[in-house]
Amino acid sequence: MKTISNMHQTFIVSMILLFSLTLSSQTIKVACVGDSVTYGAGIEEREENSYPAQLQQLLGSNYQVENFGFSGATMLKNGHKPYWEKEVFKASQNFDPDIVIIHLGLNDQGNNNWPMHKDEFEQDYLDMISVYENLPSKPKVIICRMTPTFSGHHWFEEGMRESFKEIQSKIETIAKKASVDVIDLHEPLYRFPEYFPDNLHPTKEGAQIIANKVFSAITGDYGDLKLPLLYGENMVIQRNETISFNGTANYGDTVTIQFNQQTKSVKADFNGHWKVDFPSMEAGGPYQLKFSTATKSVAINNVFLGEVWLASGQSNMDFMVRDMESATTVLKDSLNDQVFLFSMDGKALSGEKFSEADLKNCNAADYFESSGWTTSNTKDLEKFSAVAYAFAYSLQKKLNVPIGIICNAIGGSPTQSWISREAMEQKHETVNLLNDTRLNPMVDVWVANRIELNMEDHSKTKIKARHPYQPTILFDAGIMPIKDYTIKGVIWYQGESNADQIELHSKLFKMLVKDWRHHFQNEELPFYYVQLSSFMRTSWGGFRDSQRRLLDIPNTGMAVSYDVGNETDVHPRKKWIVGKRLSKIALHNDYNFNIGYSGPLLDFVNVMGNTLEIHFKHGEGLKALNNSFVQDIFIASSDKKFVPAQTKIVNGTLQVWSPKIENPRYVKYGYTPFSTGNLVNGYGLPASTFSNSTE
Repeated sequence: MKTISNMHQTFIVSMILLFSLTLSSQTIKVACVGDSVTYGAGIEEREENSYPAQLQQLLGSNYQVENFGFSGATMLKNGHKPYWEKEVFKASQNFDPDIVIIHLGLNDQGNNNWPMHKDEFEQDYLDMISVYENLPSKPKVIICRMTPTFSGHHWFEEGMRESFKEIQSKIETIAKKASVDVIDLHEPLYRFPEYFPDNLHPTKEGAQIIANKVFSAITGDYGDLKLPLLYGENMVIQRNETISFNGTANYGDTVTIQFNQQTKSVKADFNGHWKVDFPSMEAGGPYQLKFSTATKSVAINNVFLGEVWLASGQSNMDFMVRDMESATTVLKDSLNDQVFLFSMDGKALSGEKFSEADLKNCNAADYFESSGWTTSNTKDLEKFSAVAYAFAYSLQKKLNVPIGIICNAIGGSPTQSWISREAMEQKHETVNLLNDTRLNPMVDVWVANRIELNMEDHSKTKIKARHPYQPTILFDAGIMPIKDYTIKGVIWYQGESNADQIELHSKLFKMLVKDWRHHFQNEELPFYYVQLSSFMRTSWGGFRDSQRRLLDIPNTGMAVSYDVGNETDVHPRKKWIVGKRLSKIALHNDYNFNIGYSGPLLDFVNVMGNTLEIHFKHGEGLKALNNSFVQDIFIASSDKKFVPAQTKIVNGTLQVWSPKIENPRYVKYGYTPFSTGNLVNGYGLPASTFSNSTE
């Protein structure tokens, strides 16, 4: 078996030979072998717009590309429609190809093929590779990870989801055994479901992505040196963690990285990817960082080592510094040149029907517009997230190191738009959200109506688009591009667009945290969130309590905000307080500061005759503000008919009773949507909304 290095050498030699053929005016023949995706089924003007046709346009006249796709074909010899038996298989061999691209397996995943013959797939694929490699033309064979099958396919939850994963895994194994290269056609197509109207076959736009990937695999041309989104002047790298630099370059190019008096080199692999690690370093800077190949170099003159946090969510996280209470004072007296901002702003967001320009931006590649890293001067800071800046500023003052804060919050966005498709596809409830994204009864009414308004008649434009409130798109557009950048943790302010579906939100939030930890490759990634504020919306009391219960997720923290809410405005202006409360959680949990960081949290309730005795975590110095009785607190017997309660604080516990309740069992506090709750601990931090009832 060839080693990986030998595979690379073989490829280089074959490309040199092919290049010499070109110089002698001999055309390089490329055979595209596959099923209906290769054939171009469902694509308008298939002869010009299928992926092989678009590949021909990219490669030019020195190449001859032929389409040998056959709709419904299986790799399995015992499948329902074996490619082996079709005329195109023989025709592809008679073509005497110099390069063969194989994309098969999609039809093998069906229940009419896979369960019975799955053990035959690997050998059948190896046999096909051998057939082509043994042709007189001795072609280079490249195989492909399959293009996606999306959850809307009628067999998806009937076994296809699992068989698809098995086939993808087998393709990787086959490549190693046959010592052939693999083109990943799953990414990035998986982030563009709008290009798959029937959940299996790509449109012209999808075929273009395939053609681009195959073009790069054949030529090694990946557009020269390219760096990830977050690389640039004033970037902040996470201190005390292994420093990983990555990007793309032309296949085989040596990329040299110089950073902080160290130099390392790495070669770009077959797919154009490269990655190199530097040892962890202490906080400091500015340092120079330089990337170079033989033909291109990029120098970043100001790079800092410090703490990096991601701020995300919806409009209350996106709420700007210039609009917060005391904005003038903050913009004058709280500037900090050691806090560096990176803003990712949504291009399409309005209360009107989207224009064609808006629709063209509604996809994973184009939705966010990034600011680059900026220092916290007045102009840049005015439009940045108030909560995120208050958090970062408070950290910097305590830690005295550079702080990088990235914000990609989108107003009105529901939780499901921030979760990856791979996570959402695992459970029927969330598969249903994926498949029924408009007017789904589990979607907040305001969210559903806004999608309908924005996307009105969009199909008439023939622009393939997804709304930013639909599932997975903000993950695809806003998290995928930054997932390889090491961050310390996440602060999150979201929930307003999910507050009407409390149980579903709890499931989605748990999924979100797990999903982001997986993609950021840190299973203990700190995740600190804001409990919704006070606002006159019926479900908000119960929703706040459900958020309290989510603290059972390890390495999470919650900042209470109902005491700084606004009865009639869903966007309260006292954002500095909220950001500072989040910073206290991080300073205690992640930086070992011995400070108060949480208000009182329900621990347990004892029944003492006609009185309930409530015990708290973080209840030291428990008191009611303004030396009055505790407000917005109710008790009930087993019938759960709540009445206002009388209260008394004794040795850090809260006693509650009512003459109307002889046998109290349940208590709830801060449940009024716009709560007047005034229970705090000795640090002045407010108690969370709570109840010992699950209803």
